[in-house]
Amino acid sequence: MIIKGIGLIGFGLLFVWLGASGWKHRHQERISLIEAAILKLGRAEPLPVNQWDRATAYLQPLLMLIFGPAMICLGLIVLLV
Repeated sequence: MIIKGIGLIGFGLLFVWLGASGWKHRHQERISLIEAAILKLGRAEPLPVNQWDRATAYLQPLLMLIFGPAMICLGLIVLLV
């Protein structure tokens, strides 16, 4: 049970950190590391940003900022109970 609590706290902190970073840089165009590696191998240009990409740029950090503290609280509850 201790490992589960520590894991929840660790992932919660990671989610909060990634959510804050994502929210701060949500207006910048980003591509994933996997997409960058594929584009580098194929010597191609990334696809233009569409509405789905813009929506997820707002939604993903918001969800991380909601679920991160929830995971931290659950981890603390698991450790203290």
